[in-house]
Amino acid sequence: MKESEVPTDVTTDSVRVFVAATPAEWLPMKVLEFSICESTRLSVQLSAIYTHQRPIPVPRDAVNKARTPFSFQRFLIPELCERNGKAIYMDADMQVFHDIAALWNRPFGEAVLQTVGSAAGARRSQFSVMLMDCSRLGWNVDDIVCQLDKGEINYQELMYDMKLASPISYSIPETWNSLECFIPGETCLLHYTDMNTQPWVSLDNPNEVLWVSCLRRALDAGFITLADLEREIGQGHVRPSLLSQISAVSTETWKPTLSDILRDAQFLPPFYSIAASRWGALRVFRSRLLRAGRLILRPLMRQKARP
Repeated sequence: MKESEVPTDVTTDSVRVFVAATPAEWLPMKVLEFSICESTRLSVQLSAIYTHQRPIPVPRDAVNKARTPFSFQRFLIPELCERNGKAIYMDADMQVFHDIAALWNRPFGEAVLQTVGSAAGARRSQFSVMLMDCSRLGWNVDDIVCQLDKGEINYQELMYDMKLASPISYSIPETWNSLECFIPGETCLLHYTDMNTQPWVSLDNPNEVLWVSCLRRALDAGFITLADLEREIGQGHVRPSLLSQISAVSTETWKPTLSDILRDAQFLPPFYSIAASRWGALRVFRSRLLRAGRLILRPLMRQKARP
């Protein structure tokens, strides 16, 4: 059976999807939600974990602190589900192309958590797509941070080995976490994992049209409004050129105007605020200058590349 086909024992309860995000990821998260809904007949309940306003303690040792504002959010899911039933965890920077039923209705067997064993045949599991048995996962984020503080577990074991979940099944196909690679008819979930080229902040993503086309369908369906898009641009969450791109006759043939390029060059993607704490001010400033330079010089470079 192909991964996109629905198993014969499909359940009819709502698919519970929890997404790690901050308010800055509102638009990509809504596009993710729309992409799930347009590909399935099942009822879907998607929830941004931050909206539950459950405080997460901060580890004392800097080496164990969350790398992003949403790194530890996933550990809240069993609690948010009242330790009942199952749930899917996803990152906000994703787009789904196949029926979520194929993921939702996977049998657990002995496992309490299912995930993708590797990504694109190279990177190890990122635990960025998980099917979770909330009735058997005894996570409590306060206890988890306490274990980090006591040295009973470290950040790598927690986040990269998911040591506090056992047993884990790495049986979900790689097509459900395809990193920056889309193969028509095969890719079930595309993960825009490289923050500096995500299509809502950059024009440099090779799969940009896939995401922008989905945004346009969501706008046409009223799932997202033009006012929503304008608000997200105004708040500096997404690139300004998105507005003219989705207004174009064809997203495939659209080219940014000089005004689009200059406004995008002044736009500071939200991920820079995350990177600043790790990179330092000088490296962030250098990265911003290089990014602005590439945006401004891109049209000239494309003209030179033409025969």
